[in-house]
Amino acid sequence: MPLSDRTDLLITDYEQRQFPELEESVRLHLQEELKAIETAIAPLTNAAIQVTDDAPEKPVKGMVRYAVTGWDPLGDGTTGLVVYNGTSWAAV
Repeated sequence: MPLSDRTDLLITDYEQRQFPELEESVRLHLQEELKAIETAIAPLTNAAIQVTDDAPEKPVKGMVRYAVTGWDPLGDGTTGLVVYNGTSWAAV
């Protein structure tokens, strides 16, 4: 069953858009502030428990995911909550 934002908690990454025409100093200030905000919130995407049917590209120790059919993190058909311990996934 495909993932759906109606039935699954899905997180979307922030994507910076085009700036409107502004005075150069204002534009640079806003650009720096938005980049700082983006840098601050990016790790929260990885820290949040997400429903996924595919393994994360770069798992990090402590990452928690809710695995659904399509991804078999334990290699035994298990679905549900799993945590990455730094070397492999373990059931929670």
